[in-house]
Amino acid sequence: MKILISSDENNKKFILKAIDFNFSKLRGVQVFIKSINNGSLLNDTIEIYFADSDIKHIYAKIKELFVNRFGCILVRDEVSDTIIEEAENEAKRFESFSKRAYEIRNNNIDREELETFMGVLNKDVFKRELRPFQLLAAYHIAFSENACNFSVPGSGKTSTVLAAYELLKQTGKVNKLLVIGPLAAFIAWQKEYKKCYDKEPTLLEIRGGVKEKNIRSRLERTHIREELIIVNYESVDGKLDILKKFLKNNKAMVVLDEAHRIKNVEEGVRSRATLALSTYAKSRVILTGTPASNSYVDLYNLYKFIWPANNVVGYSVMQLADMSKNDNDPRVSDLMNRIAPFFIRVKKGDLDLPDAIFNKPDIIEMSGAQKIIYKAIEEMAVRKFENTALSEVFRKSAFIRLRQAASNPRLLSKPLQDSMMFDEDEEIALSSLDDAIDVDDNILELIKNYDETPCKFEAANILSQKIIKDGGKLLIWCEFVDTCNGLSDYLSSKGIKNAILYGKTLPEDRKRIIDDFHDNPSLSVVIANPHAVGESISLHEACHNALYLEQGYNAGVYMQSKDRIHRVGLSDDVVTNYYYFHAAETIDNLAYDKVMLKERRMLNLIESEEIPLLSRNKDFMEDMEDEIKSIIRAYYERKKQGI
Repeated sequence: MKILISSDENNKKFILKAIDFNFSKLRGVQVFIKSINNGSLLNDTIEIYFADSDIKHIYAKIKELFVNRFGCILVRDEVSDTIIEEAENEAKRFESFSKRAYEIRNNNIDREELETFMGVLNKDVFKRELRPFQLLAAYHIAFSENACNFSVPGSGKTSTVLAAYELLKQTGKVNKLLVIGPLAAFIAWQKEYKKCYDKEPTLLEIRGGVKEKNIRSRLERTHIREELIIVNYESVDGKLDILKKFLKNNKAMVVLDEAHRIKNVEEGVRSRATLALSTYAKSRVILTGTPASNSYVDLYNLYKFIWPANNVVGYSVMQLADMSKNDNDPRVSDLMNRIAPFFIRVKKGDLDLPDAIFNKPDIIEMSGAQKIIYKAIEEMAVRKFENTALSEVFRKSAFIRLRQAASNPRLLSKPLQDSMMFDEDEEIALSSLDDAIDVDDNILELIKNYDETPCKFEAANILSQKIIKDGGKLLIWCEFVDTCNGLSDYLSSKGIKNAILYGKTLPEDRKRIIDDFHDNPSLSVVIANPHAVGESISLHEACHNALYLEQGYNAGVYMQSKDRIHRVGLSDDVVTNYYYFHAAETIDNLAYDKVMLKERRMLNLIESEEIPLLSRNKDFMEDMEDEIKSIIRAYYERKKQGI
């Protein structure tokens, strides 16, 4: 069975015609060709459109279908033979290029090449001294020009990228740096630039509140003064035309920081807009410590961004989703081989950080009123947990209320929507939660009139005073909005200057607070929420003490928050301390035990696998049912003991 393959006069589509048979004899052919870029069969002629960058992939799929599956022979005419030959030659060149990138990421580097690279990063140009693993990662990015860095938080990814940018700038390949990331990343890039170059960057920030007229006037000039442009993900779609024009007219490296935010393959606005910029960049870099937390599908957009003209992943979204369900799927090995040349990953164990001290949790006795309130809320929660007829909404609401009662009973007087913390870019949908507190009227009255200082606030003051007296600073992590606000007011009343970093903190205030925390001796305490600022900020130069006043069940968020003060750049003599406050006989110790268990298992997986698929281990995810069982067991155990 022979098939003539040709191209239309504009070279925009392949045209396939059967020579000695009829396509209808090939069972299911219409379904198969539709899967190849929505190909069509009409009057025994198949038409499949392609873009220039897709020729080799489309042709490969045609060969796979008709040659491998149906046993046909493809006969190329003169026109199609030329374009297919060019595409196949390009594919061979890319394969050779990929092999070299793979050798570099595995540290199989020509000594002379590396010395040339290190020469560009001399002290007169690039002031930051890089660790060996950072140098390797920077060289890998600079060589491939389009690469992913999947290293763990705290490994110095920002300075690594700046080193790669400097090399490409010296060779004339780029002259601008466009960073897309969360709001929290803005300060980190500015600070790291100053450390690397010993000068402030010429900078343009694009985010909410910055007027479009100002952005256009600065990016549409013939000569653009700004070298570093930072935009948050939420602003990309609205400024897409401006950014495209800027990239067309300038040689820019585009960096996606915390790039897991574009993993949505179902045409999410954030992902769609960001991916639309890819083809206009001269160099592309992906930064994320969690490349595939849920599914191998998470990798699809990351590689689509760095290599828009090359189908590096080689699998469809449906295939990637299917592969994620089976630990032993043979396609996973092939996937890893395909993507390996263009990612590098530094693990926690590679950082060689000085050991941190994890202090045993301090058990804080609750006051009489808080103890009464907690017991009543616990009884309410257990009733709801045991009532299987209740929906998940009621159970989750009771679960949150129990955590609030253990920490700060004032939280119980407010709607859950007001109590919970929001991510800076994406609000958590909490409007469906149940605010009702089903307890006796006298308990409701006690909650309403609660005017004590929560026991953890008093303990936080004592710890803060001690650390300040010893010349240190303290970072306090809290889960709830009003805990942040209430604790801040309380510490201020005790003469401790402090500041709050959470989702509601404006970008300009955030920068001021972080600068003050580093440079102002009088600002000794920062109160922060790990969901809002647990990534993209570095506080390790100013602070070596962190207190978990409240702790959620999300091990990933906890690990991110720890890395804010324990990361590359610490000298060997620095001692990092972590403290934990638990209200006695409450949910606090259960949350702590569970998170520590999750963290141990997560670290084991992260350190042992190149692309750790965390969703395969349910212990890493929000497993509320398991937590509820622990709460019920502890409740009845205390009742048995008469506590």
